[in-house]
Amino acid sequence: MALIVFMFFVLTPTILWSQGQLECGFNNDFFSPSYSAWYQKAVLESTKTNQNKRWTETRDTVLTIPVVFHFIYPPNNPSDKSLMAKIMAEINADFSRLNSDTINLRSIFKSRAANSKIRFVLVDKDEKGQASRGYTVRLNMLTFGKEPSQPFSASHKMKFDSCGGIAPWNTKKYLNIWVCNLMSPQSGKTYYAGFATVPKNAPHWSPIYYADSLIDGIVLDNSTYSNWNRSSILTHEIGHYLGLMHVSGDPPGGFFDSASMCTYDDSIFDTPRVLHQNYYTCDKSINSCIEPVNDFPDMLENFMDYTGDNCRNTFTKQQAFLMRYCLITLRPELPILDIKSKTKLADFSVNIYPNPNNGILHIDFKDSFSNNYSFVIYDCLGRNVLHSNIVNPNSVVNIESLSSGLYELAILREESEVIFRKSIYKD
Repeated sequence: MALIVFMFFVLTPTILWSQGQLECGFNNDFFSPSYSAWYQKAVLESTKTNQNKRWTETRDTVLTIPVVFHFIYPPNNPSDKSLMAKIMAEINADFSRLNSDTINLRSIFKSRAANSKIRFVLVDKDEKGQASRGYTVRLNMLTFGKEPSQPFSASHKMKFDSCGGIAPWNTKKYLNIWVCNLMSPQSGKTYYAGFATVPKNAPHWSPIYYADSLIDGIVLDNSTYSNWNRSSILTHEIGHYLGLMHVSGDPPGGFFDSASMCTYDDSIFDTPRVLHQNYYTCDKSINSCIEPVNDFPDMLENFMDYTGDNCRNTFTKQQAFLMRYCLITLRPELPILDIKSKTKLADFSVNIYPNPNNGILHIDFKDSFSNNYSFVIYDCLGRNVLHSNIVNPNSVVNIESLSSGLYELAILREESEVIFRKSIYKD
């Protein structure tokens, strides 16, 4: 089961259209009394360097998420697949803080900016191991948008073959992104540019928003995908997919008014409190909530505001911590670990041979050996395909059951610290 954050825009359709740019959808009854306490706890837990063995292993490691696109479009109006490269480059730059517009972040916020060490890769093999170009296609004339008054179940038809959509690949192992027409067939209006689901149990929403894992992922309107200009909408939606709220927090019903009095907040410590979402403005004089201690203006440059592509350019350190916490803890099968050695090779010597091999692999330790070592072999999608303790300094490992191809072998100490890595090829 997956927890859904479905964020409806709270402006009227007229205003939405006049803005010329849509934003993510937003559910209008998600706030629960236990939310703030849970979220504060999650943020605190995410900053602990010794939270658990896996977090210790990966807190400074790049986490790579495999991505597959699902295109649904009319036969006479295909989506331009070449845009995938542009989009993948944008989100990777945004999450690594390599986007060119980072220079526009005000100096008062520069110490808060973060490289999340999360990256995205377009898959090159499908679920059956066959070559893939990173996308699937279905041709039809359907539109998949909904009216704000319709139930959430009406929002996910693009994710089911039986409803004219495309069923997802395993949502535990892939980030599925659907690209389709989100115009409402009833009114002919498009109310949102995209929406995302968040991990189950990350921030605690009402149980009514839990849904089957078949609808886990991100949906983009065709117009969002086909934007050749710089676009931060997918970055924003991935933030939700990895557990982040809007910087303003969000009130019951999704409406901010004068009674809100800066009550709502995202519970992220290094994003200043703001009164409400800032819609398509980059007026850096705005300071909508005066805080009694360490007051800062609204962080309009944050990816989780609504300020738009000409302004958003940054995630904060606490946001990065929380995304990694949700990814490692709540989506544990999704990330491919870009393993980093924590011990210099000069201090640790092991010989892995033959390479390539025909199914028999030798692991020989040249120096001191202890019985707290183990090895793990990952396939090209980051899946753990073999894991075992190393019982003596000259071990023979049988990998005949593995398919031919390239693998990553890592040696771990005490099941938590990666101390050696090597690419191996099975003939």
